[in-house]
Formats: sequence, structure tokens, C-alpha cells
Amino acid sequence: MDKEKAKEKLRTIYRLKNGLFFAALGVFAVIGGLWFLRPEVSEIEKRELTAFPKLTAKGVLDGSFGTGLDLWYADTYPLRESLIAANHRLQALYGSQSEQIIIKGDGNKADEIPDITGPRDSKPTTTPVETPSTAPEGTQGGETTPSGTTPPATETEPTATPATEPEETLPDGTVHQQGEMMGDIYTTGDSAYSLYYFNRSGTERYARAVSRAHELLGDGVRVFSMPIPLSSGVILDQSIQSSVGASDQRAAIEYINSQTDPGVYAVNIYDILKKHNAEYIYFRTDHHWTARGAYYGYVELCGAMGVEPHALEDFEKREFPGFLGSFYADTQSKSMKNNPDTVEAFVPMGTNSMTYVDNKGKEIKWNIIMNAEKYATGNKYYCFSGSDQSLAWVHNPAITDGSACVIVKDSFGNAFVPFMVDHYEYVYWIDFRYFKQKLPDFVAEKGIQDVIFCLNIYNTTSSGAVGLVEKLVG
Repeated sequence: MDKEKAKEKLRTIYRLKNGLFFAALGVFAVIGGLWFLRPEVSEIEKRELTAFPKLTAKGVLDGSFGTGLDLWYADTYPLRESLIAANHRLQALYGSQSEQIIIKGDGNKADEIPDITGPRDSKPTTTPVETPSTAPEGTQGGETTPSGTTPPATETEPTATPATEPEETLPDGTVHQQGEMMGDIYTTGDSAYSLYYFNRSGTERYARAVSRAHELLGDGVRVFSMPIPLSSGVILDQSIQSSVGASDQRAAIEYINSQTDPGVYAVNIYDILKKHNAEYIYFRTDHHWTARGAYYGYVELCGAMGVEPHALEDFEKREFPGFLGSFYADTQSKSMKNNPDTVEAFVPMGTNSMTYVDNKGKEIKWNIIMNAEKYATGNKYYCFSGSDQSLAWVHNPAITDGSACVIVKDSFGNAFVPFMVDHYEYVYWIDFRYFKQKLPDFVAEKGIQDVIFCLNIYNTTSSGAVGLVEKLVG
């Protein structure tokens, strides 16, 4: 009798569990069917979510429609971001981890970095320059043109606000851009770092693409290649990087530079960043460098260009506290949340007005440095240069010599662009991931004298990113 009662009790428990399970499935199914609640954009991941697949007979027959439907359903589920956050909190219950690696790549393994057998013949020289403490004498606000001449004085005042958009509004389409191409993440305390794995094939393809640009553009156009190291290579001790299998970024940049054509100005900014690594040159909660880090890269580039860099204190500084970037989005770290970053921005002296082309092809008037006070905590890096638009430009009224450059960039370049504004009459910047016109055609059309490749080192190694660079160059 007791055994029968026990069995009945177990059956009741099983029925209750099954009932709760299927009830939960039903609730989630109903939520999943609420079409109008499905998001189109992930605020946490800062990307456009998978679109509903187009229904075609071919797609049904070959299975691609079903695959696309599965991806759409999972990627746009109404509770997706809440469930992701809950998963991070659940993982945190397993105990505090002072250090961990978050795998975002496909089991990345680094290639060995080859020895450099010798210097390139006829390599353009890079002139080391000291970090300036004051503006150079005899210039207006410290600016000089690429030829070293002093721009004429002007009474034109820089536009303080854009003509068409309120400052609290993000550039249209910014959050809709695809995510940054980055690899695994190493976390410790309230900081995280992108790890870098050298890939010889991708690296050599990048060097050939930059060299091809020089070949196609000819000697009348200077081509600069400035790979940007990730925070792990500059901030972390080399022993830590080695322990997690990451590559030596200084050696990698030296190898990249050694593989470019002798006519390319190969700029190594690693040493100047390493020299200043006690300063706030990379974010802790985000994979980008800060504007201060970008400034030191700019100083080194000026040495290669043969121009005097401006002193940092000559720029108007703005600060936007409370920034929680991509690392926080990936980890939902409580330590990071309690210690957010501050976005520091420096306004160009000649003008703060720019134009970008949105994802619908419309020209939008904007500011090079936007007021990010009202931006969401994860979006404050968008204050720089209109963010990741395919094409943007500025006309600096303080310079009238017709000088022009184009910066081929990823999102690291956004913080770099403002420092170049006071050296040219026209500065263009294109995002290699989205720009469709061939680079040589664009350079010829705009009468550009300097082309600057300003990509983080991951995008000079990743085969997917390098393929886009090759396509851009033609």
C-alpha cells in the first residue's frame, strides 16, 4: 500500500513537472508569435538583427528559406536580450572569476610571426616627433597643411550645431551597422581586452592590398598604413598575452610593415602607445581606444607626414561619463557596470561641422564631435565623426589650399578623424566595410593627395576584413 502511494506521488510530481514544462513552452510560443514585439535592432550588441527571409520557390526547395526563418525567429525573439542578461547573471552564480576568456572566435590559434629578414629598399622614412606640449609658433591655432604652410586666417566661425539634427539624436542608421570584427576577450576585474591572433595569410594579403593601392594611385598620392594595436597588446604584460596564446602585436605590426611596398609609408604606432600606456588610452568596458589614444597615433603619423602635430591642450575637451561599451555588452560584468568609462573628446579648431551619407543615400549635416550626454550608456562612442557611416567629409574653412586626404577606417578611426581636420581643407573618411566605390576612382574624383589606412590590427589579419579591403582597392 505504501509503495502504491509512493508511486502515485511520483506520478503526480511527474505530471506537475510536465504540465509546468508544457505551460512554459506555450507561454514562450505565444510571446514568440507576437510579431509586433520583435526587435529589429539589438541595443546591447549594437547591430541590426536578422531580417525576415524573402519567400521564394527556390528558397523553399533548397532549404535556405527554412534556415533563414530559424535564424530570424531566434535572433529577433522578443525576450532575447533579457534572456541573455539572465544567462550572464546565472553564470555569475557559479562563483567569482578574477580572470576569464570569452571565446568569440572559432578556436583561434595564432600563426608564428616570421622573422623580418631585412629593411625594405627605399622605404619612406618616418620621422619621430616628440609629443607636443604647446601649439607650434606661427600657426593659427597650431594647424599646418601637409606641405607645412600656414593656413590663412579666417573670420568664419565653426558651426556649433548641425543644421538638420538635434544633438541628442544618434546618426540615422548608426546602430544598424554590422558588429565590429573582433576576436576573443580576456577579462580581469573591471576591465576586458580583445585578444589578437596573428594570421600570416591574412596579414600578407592586407600588405599586398595596401601596396596595390600605392601602385594604382601612383607616386602623386601618398599612401600611409597605420595598423592600430588592440588594448591587450599595449596594456597587458607580454607574459599574460603569451599564457592565453595571443600574439605579440608589436612584432606583428613590424611584419605587416615589412611586407608593404617600399613606396608605402608604413607607420608603427605601437611604441608611442606603449610609452603612454599608464594614461587613459583604451577603454576598460569597450574594445576601442580612447580619443587620447588616437591622439598619440596621430602624433606618430604626423612624424611620417613631416608636419607638426597640435598640442592636445589646444583642443576644446568634452567629457561624457557613464559609458558601458562592447565588453560590458558581452559580459554583463557587475564590476564593469559599477565602474563605467568616460568618453573624452577633442573638438577640431577649424570647424566642428561635417556631412555624412546615411544608409538611404541621404546627405546629413552633423558635428564631428557630438554632444553625447543624452546618448544611451552603450552608445557614447558614437559622438565621434558620425560613427560608422560609409562616407563622411568635412570642409575646413580655416584652410584654403585645396589639400585633401581620405582616411580608410573601421570604428577605431572615428576617434582619430577629428585630429586630422586642421591639417587639410578637405578630409574624407570611408568605412571599408560599407563603402562601394573603388578607392582609386574616389581619390581621382576628389583630388586627394594622401590616403591613410587606419584599421585596428584585427582587421589587417582577419580574412573577411582583408577581403573587403581588397575589394575596395580593386
